[in-house]
Amino acid sequence: MILYLSIVFVSMIIISVLNIWLGTAVFGYSPWWVIAMVSIAVVFEIAVDGIFAKLVNISPNKWFTHDKKIFKVSKRERNFYEKLKIRSWKDKVLELGALGGFSKKKLADPNNPEYLLTFLMESNKGVVVHIGGMILGFLAMLIFPLKYAFVIGLPVAMVNVLLNLMSTMVLRYNIPKLLVAYERVKRTKALAEKKAAENKKEQEESSKSEPVEEETVNEKTVEVVEESTKKTGSEKTETEEKKD
Repeated sequence: MILYLSIVFVSMIIISVLNIWLGTAVFGYSPWWVIAMVSIAVVFEIAVDGIFAKLVNISPNKWFTHDKKIFKVSKRERNFYEKLKIRSWKDKVLELGALGGFSKKKLADPNNPEYLLTFLMESNKGVVVHIGGMILGFLAMLIFPLKYAFVIGLPVAMVNVLLNLMSTMVLRYNIPKLLVAYERVKRTKALAEKKAAENKKEQEESSKSEPVEEETVNEKTVEVVEESTKKTGSEKTETEEKKD
């Protein structure tokens, strides 16, 4: 966030100073007029980005799923980000996903496949938001007369491109990592479910075999009792015959 805000304020100062220095002599600008126009252009950029982000956020989620070819990140693209030393500055880029209902600042539930899928989808939404913001940002040139559009509107739009590009690169860089994490968690969950199903099946088979064993024992007990009864009856008969 500090990096993002620093770029915004430094850029505003540079654009304002250059316009005050050069514009006053050429166009007769007032310093306060320049500062006001630059501030208006910045607010316009923020408003355009916010409106477009809202439109993307309410769009159908199926448009932004991880299996869409348009969102695939090639190895060459990822290597390009590595050459830019993205790891050293990616955490300093402003992340405003929480305003849309889902923060992408860090993984809150890395062992939940559904959460990871949502994270991937929200990352793809973010990519669309930032790319759209880069393009729509040039509308700032239209809010000024032509002679001011290129000295105030265009520089502000270029700064907007830089900021959105940084966020886009961070999101694109993280997508392959999220895919790997999702596939790993999905496999782990599948194995756990398979193991649970096997254990349940074993328990069911074990519970079915127990009554059979009990029934077998009961049958043997009955047979022993019957044999004992017969033997006792036979002994009684022999005793009675001897008495007679």
